[in-house]
Amino acid sequence: MNRPTKIAAALAVIALSYPAAAWFAGQKIQTILDEQYAEMQSHPTLKITERSYERGVFASTEKVSFEMAMPAVAEDGTLQAGEPFRMHAVNQIKHGPLLGLSTLAAATMDTELVIDGEQGERLAATLAGKAPLTARTVFQFDGSGHSAVDSPALEFGMPDGSGNELRIGLGGLKADVAFSAGLRSYTTKGSAESMSMEDPNMRITLSGLVFDGDQRRLFDDEPWLHVGRQRATVASMDVSGKEDSELDGMAFQLERMSYDIDAPAKGDYVDIKALIGTDVLRIGDADYGPAHYDFSLTHLHGRTLVTLWRKLIEISSDPAALAAQAEDPTAVFAPLAEPAMALLGHNPAFSIDRISFTSPHGKTDLSAQLSLDGLQPEELANPMMLIAKLQAAADLSVPQALLQAFGSGQAENEDEAAFAAAQLDAQLGALEAQGYLQRNDGIVKTQAAFRQGQLTVNGKPFNPLALGGH
Repeated sequence: MNRPTKIAAALAVIALSYPAAAWFAGQKIQTILDEQYAEMQSHPTLKITERSYERGVFASTEKVSFEMAMPAVAEDGTLQAGEPFRMHAVNQIKHGPLLGLSTLAAATMDTELVIDGEQGERLAATLAGKAPLTARTVFQFDGSGHSAVDSPALEFGMPDGSGNELRIGLGGLKADVAFSAGLRSYTTKGSAESMSMEDPNMRITLSGLVFDGDQRRLFDDEPWLHVGRQRATVASMDVSGKEDSELDGMAFQLERMSYDIDAPAKGDYVDIKALIGTDVLRIGDADYGPAHYDFSLTHLHGRTLVTLWRKLIEISSDPAALAAQAEDPTAVFAPLAEPAMALLGHNPAFSIDRISFTSPHGKTDLSAQLSLDGLQPEELANPMMLIAKLQAAADLSVPQALLQAFGSGQAENEDEAAFAAAQLDAQLGALEAQGYLQRNDGIVKTQAAFRQGQLTVNGKPFNPLALGGH
């Protein structure tokens, strides 16, 4: 057999075997999607209401309809079950193994997301036929892959349950998501030019959103608990009350805001460290930036945390539970009591690592820690035992002039303001004389601790009831 004949024979073999390979790739990608949707159904508020899959040799078409429970605020201010949010996705799938004669993969999937109902019709009209969200996903044979997500600038309205409309705007979004087999880990990176939300009372606008994350499942069989890192930055954020509304006159602005969450795992436990900061925090004419709010939640038992989270989500979408809350707002706590107490039984700790802001009067700093030391499961039902095991501490540093500004905020004239300032100075002086605080260069500093049922301030036993009587 000469060389041209050998080449022709090899090409014939490839041509004859390729349909079988494409069929196998199509079967593989359908199995991958089946597994993903099965896990998605475990979400308490998300339902897959319909799914169709037409598989061919070289390509397939899938349509999936989703429904998400949406609580709504009624005219009396209570939460009620609102109309579900409905949408569907159309997936055009091309089977591998050789896509476009250049990509070796199981399949590519082009997705268009469509919002259903009246809101979707209005949105479609504004987008002139464009889909509100598209994605191109490349799947590998092991189930891993990469998605490029794109959304054009859009705006749509959602009823809020009280006869009004919540307007949501997005100034374009782009994101890249790389995921492992079974969605057990993923990385994200993306940006949005702007986002907005508006109701009859208030308008919130953000610009310059950039985000990224690196997450993985803590448990292979639990798709809704991930550990890892998430970060987002916002160039600016404006919140303002509308004229003649309940929030008329309210306004504040933030600039160069950052949000950083690190959640590492230690066995079956999770630690959460959050760093939230902004360079500018402008309220009215005063700037209180740079401002920071850093907090930590440590030693959270993962399985119990998921149980508590699922129960909370179920309550927020259950009409009967929402109706009970309308009659008695405390009703929400009853079904949460068991998982919450179980979580406490694993001795978690909470700390405010830093609250700080800068006012025209100077810098204010606050930190606090809270934990239940060595609490045993059988002690959870005993309130006195909870108090005995409670450990707490706090440190505060605040300009006296800021305290005076707050204290005289309701004064109607200069004489009332001066009286309020003198009264505050006398009260602080009495506490300083008793050793409960220090004042230096206009800064008031104090520490507080609660251990073994005893409250101390600056290391001295402190009884607030006795102080009030005095």
